[in-house]
Amino acid sequence: MNHPESKLLLSDLAGRLNAQLIGDGSLSISGVNTIQDAGPDEVCFLSSAKHLGKLSTSRAAAVMVEKALSDCMMPQLVVGNMNKSLIAVLNLFAPKLIPQQGIHPRAVIEPTAVIDPTASIGPGAYIGHSVKIGPGTTIGPNCSIGENSIIGANSRLDANVTVYHNCKIGNSCVIKSNTTIGSVGFGYSFIDGRHQLIPHNGGVIIEDGVDIGSNTCIDRAKFGNTVIGAGSKIDNLVQIAHNVTLGRACLITGQVGIAGSARLGDGVVMGGRSGVSDNVTVGSGTIAGAQAVIVSDCEPGQKLWGVPAIDWRLQMRCMNVFKDLPDMAKELKKLSKRVEQLESPKNNQVGM
Repeated sequence: MNHPESKLLLSDLAGRLNAQLIGDGSLSISGVNTIQDAGPDEVCFLSSAKHLGKLSTSRAAAVMVEKALSDCMMPQLVVGNMNKSLIAVLNLFAPKLIPQQGIHPRAVIEPTAVIDPTASIGPGAYIGHSVKIGPGTTIGPNCSIGENSIIGANSRLDANVTVYHNCKIGNSCVIKSNTTIGSVGFGYSFIDGRHQLIPHNGGVIIEDGVDIGSNTCIDRAKFGNTVIGAGSKIDNLVQIAHNVTLGRACLITGQVGIAGSARLGDGVVMGGRSGVSDNVTVGSGTIAGAQAVIVSDCEPGQKLWGVPAIDWRLQMRCMNVFKDLPDMAKELKKLSKRVEQLESPKNNQVGM
């Protein structure tokens, strides 16, 4: 492993972040860390006012803040946007790994494959017939790229990724280890006493700028294509079934399942372990909370939670009622007994 640009003066770091420096700029900085764990040559960051009290015991050389602190003893970098600046600092001090270059001699490449001279193919990789790989793209060790598949420019497939035949991956995509693109979907028909697989003759299209985590599966379509929209980000352990259409700039978190032929609009956010039933349309900008299951079409901009998923505010009201159910059940028994007593024959006798 090569080391990053090992040290920077705090004043130089401020310049790179376009930050206002308050305090000594001659300190030497070699990294970034949390308030609790930062050492004397690292900067920390204050992401929330609730952590302000921890600064007094921090060993950090300096702190990144969005607004200057009046009673802070350590130097400050006042940044315009904390998340943007934190990403910049993390990239600046990230480990610089030795890049994979060229075609490894242990890669297997079919003669009809077309690989740009600037692409890189790792050891043990298989590149199938008529595959096309664009400039600057890296195919990691032991990847398999099936026949007629196309991968654009500056994309990266980490080790052990499998791309089946007739799939298309765009530019600047990242697909992490052990993910599978284009496997046959889970589509069967019960005929003559057994489940028979329905052929899936379509493909998968992954548009530009898509990131896909590890151990995720995106199935090929029966007809046409399963489509992942540009700029979408998909976490680890996600299942996207055949003929799903995922819009642009969606966020799909871990363990989400999206069933066949579901259609998600642009900017949809799916919380952890949530799901969408087959043939359901989810409107653009919808947010589904953790473990929500969307079973029917929903309009754009909804915030949903629960099983089945409903408006999160209504779901919160339902949950508040749910926790009171044991006490309500006791009261109901008392009331039922009282009603029985009031309606008993001896209480209904007409006075003489």
